[in-house]
Amino acid sequence: MLFESLLQGKMFLVFLYFGILCGMIFSAKKLIDNCFRRSKFVVVLTDILFMIFSSMVFMFAKIKFCYGQFRLFELLAFCIGIFLEQISLDNLVEKFLKVCYNALKGIFCKLKKTKLFGKILK
Repeated sequence: MLFESLLQGKMFLVFLYFGILCGMIFSAKKLIDNCFRRSKFVVVLTDILFMIFSSMVFMFAKIKFCYGQFRLFELLAFCIGIFLEQISLDNLVEKFLKVCYNALKGIFCKLKKTKLFGKILK
């Protein structure tokens, strides 16, 4: 019992970290939603995929670090991590993702003009 009490701080920080990670994935989801503004299907699909992914991350952390024991502060730390990422790192993550998207788009457009790419797609 004492050993479990000593690990509660570590568990809180682990779930806070995984919450921040899921917040970054949520930023990517928002970027995808902005690319497909008019398609409600894409928005609903990304919502479902985000919920599945974040649930899997939460369950992974729960099994890996807490051996499946549920404590309310873990869920609270996970939600706080998502919230902290959204208010602090969201702009940086979105800018980084936009730079990556634009770089990949530029590379794809340059490759699209080559003869080899045309042969591959035929």
